[in-house]
Amino acid sequence: MKRRKFINKIGTGSLLASLPFTSLSFKANAESKKNTQTLRFGLVADVHKDLIPDANERLEEFIDKSISREVDIVIQLGDFCMGEDKNKDFMGIWETFKGPKYHVLGNHDMDRNSKQEMLDFWGMPKTYNSYDLKGVHFITLDANFLFQDGKYIDYHKANFYVDSALRTYIDDEQIEWFKADLAATKLPTIVLSHQSLWHHQWGVKNRLRIQEIMEAEADKVICCFNGHNHIDFHRHLNGIDYIEINSMSYQWIGEKYTSLERFPKAQYERYPNLPHIAAYKDPLYAFVTVDPVGTLTVEGVRSQWIKPTPYELGMPEGQYGSVSTAVISDYMVKF
Repeated sequence: MKRRKFINKIGTGSLLASLPFTSLSFKANAESKKNTQTLRFGLVADVHKDLIPDANERLEEFIDKSISREVDIVIQLGDFCMGEDKNKDFMGIWETFKGPKYHVLGNHDMDRNSKQEMLDFWGMPKTYNSYDLKGVHFITLDANFLFQDGKYIDYHKANFYVDSALRTYIDDEQIEWFKADLAATKLPTIVLSHQSLWHHQWGVKNRLRIQEIMEAEADKVICCFNGHNHIDFHRHLNGIDYIEINSMSYQWIGEKYTSLERFPKAQYERYPNLPHIAAYKDPLYAFVTVDPVGTLTVEGVRSQWIKPTPYELGMPEGQYGSVSTAVISDYMVKF
């Protein structure tokens, strides 16, 4: 039995209209499809509680919408908050969702903490793991490793601010675990990571090893979700779909395109990096539905920049490998 797998960007305001409609044939996994029930989950990336003044309000909107939609689970894709007492109120908002909640470690989550401290603060069991829900298998990966002198080193209290060639690796032990875990499941699978598993510039350095494992099991992999780049983007590569989830809050624009006009003056004094942030007016997040007929849909949120926009300040459109926007697009994937 053969089926078609494809991804299509749907809805208005599409930023990828120039991308071709992509499809491929592959062997169906009839048993996995039979076991799948309708699964709905909320998805958010790169809230950056410690950089954006209204992070609490942004997260609260996402959680309120998740509760009202009666989603099964919520997932955050990293760069959520640091493990400090001042962020307990932020975590309190997260905890108001009473269903299962899952985390992915982002690189900036270890700016002031160790991985173990973050696991404890979030109540996360391991830095990478897998779980099943309603006939769908989820795999969470941890790409927060340096690779130096033949050794993998955990990100720990901002030790990753070094030569970029040394950072964003997945260690060998985790890769072998990933291969075995994916081989063992009979369920359609979603792979979660903070950093991209495809992006040639900003992604995982040893991503080709991960890609080879997934391509060998392409009949199981529905898609990969990641954050990190604060962009709205899709890539179809060798039978695997990679969907980038935009930041809930902003795009980093650096020192060249700074502005002191987006927020009240007092907030700039409290948040020293705020001049380098092009914030979104409304929080961005997505709701994902996995249907037993073999369809995954992503319903995103569209917002606008808080003026002045980075383009009004002269930022080139392709600075991060995609057009930066205040949007998470809608997608449909057949599996």
